[in-house]
Amino acid sequence: MSAASASDPPCAPESALEILRVNLIVERARARLSQTELAERAGVARPTISRIERAVGDVGVEVVDRIAAALGITVARLFEPVDAKPADDDEIARRAAAPRSEYGSVRDLLAALDESNAADVGPEPRRRYSNAGRRRSVAR
Repeated sequence: MSAASASDPPCAPESALEILRVNLIVERARARLSQTELAERAGVARPTISRIERAVGDVGVEVVDRIAAALGITVARLFEPVDAKPADDDEIARRAAAPRSEYGSVRDLLAALDESNAADVGPEPRRRYSNAGRRRSVAR
């Protein structure tokens, strides 16, 4: 097995959950919505949005449909594989001529990524591991 060359395109998400995860983060950033705002619009719990954006567990079709409607897009768009190939000159020209509303801001995308990567599920950060069975340190 050989190492990937510099000309190989980056790996595209493989599973439906991973594709949904990436597209939801991007579409939420494009709509400039926090997880809480999207959850309220879709009528789902915020932790549901968080789990989808972390590709943790399964999600029902009804939930995906409600999220797509809240974002003003189709369910199919949430499952479109990410195009990992570089844009050619024609695509760059098309993007330059497209209205700004077609694209989101990089700052909004980064904020959405930060929120999706957060381990918190509520107002307090979630503990990832239990202390059960661990020795307690003694203050000296």
